[in-house]
Amino acid sequence: MAMPGGHIPYSYIYLFRDAEGSLHVVDAGYDLEENWQRFVDGVASIGNQLSDVKTIVVTHMHPDHLGMANRIRTATGAPLVMHREEQHALDGTNWAAKALAANLDGWGVPEDRLPELERVMNGEASTGGLVHIDRLLEDGEVIQWPGISLTVMWTPGHTGGHFCLRDDDRKFLITGDHVLPNMHAGLGLGAPTETNPLADYLAGLRRVSAYDHYEVFPGHGYRFNGIAGRAAQSGEHHLRRAREISVVLAENPELSVWETASKLTWTAGWENLASFFLYSALLQCSMHREYLAQGGEV
Repeated sequence: MAMPGGHIPYSYIYLFRDAEGSLHVVDAGYDLEENWQRFVDGVASIGNQLSDVKTIVVTHMHPDHLGMANRIRTATGAPLVMHREEQHALDGTNWAAKALAANLDGWGVPEDRLPELERVMNGEASTGGLVHIDRLLEDGEVIQWPGISLTVMWTPGHTGGHFCLRDDDRKFLITGDHVLPNMHAGLGLGAPTETNPLADYLAGLRRVSAYDHYEVFPGHGYRFNGIAGRAAQSGEHHLRRAREISVVLAENPELSVWETASKLTWTAGWENLASFFLYSALLQCSMHREYLAQGGEV
């Protein structure tokens, strides 16, 4: 499904047809008219109708995965199923604004850069409206459809309620944004959590690596094999950042988050980061500093 902005071109919707001919959606795609028509056409192309859709499962709260869930539910009556930890981020409170406001107080952001981050606060990081979750999942829960059994693997880090789905009969994993073949997941991009997102993410990588013989169906990119190797690369990507921060803080432990981030290596270049991408960079820096302060291994 198409995505706006040009940073990531598309995301996947996965359609399961069970033994009785009903359909079940995993991830709902960004809410665009072209995506809705593509979804309707896709259902028809396999000989089904919208009324055949019985479940909508969403791996996490971001709009490229959750976006069309309400539209699909309205058209089909299918319930929305997500992990319990995403509920408090979607209950009508502006979690994004609250999280940003709290972070800005302690990050040492220069006054002339505050307006663009305040614009993020006022909507650019939001999930796009109220969402009601009909069924709340727990780690280890099994989703049963006729002839299909999917085990929920809670893998927080990208967001607090992100999960993967494991099919032990057919040996595959749907990984959402936890492990991707051609990019690395950003971390802490959901409602604030009591635990450190980097530590959570690394634990999740170790967990899915046990299924290295399973085929992987990610939220973006392409399906692939060898999740253990790719998980190791993703973990190293984030730990490299932690090591870089460790060196910077060893020279001057009194640096603010802003000052620390300005001394790090960023793909686009620190001077080119703006708006949400600037916020994300500051968030990653803050999170890695916390991870190091808690004694996280690098």
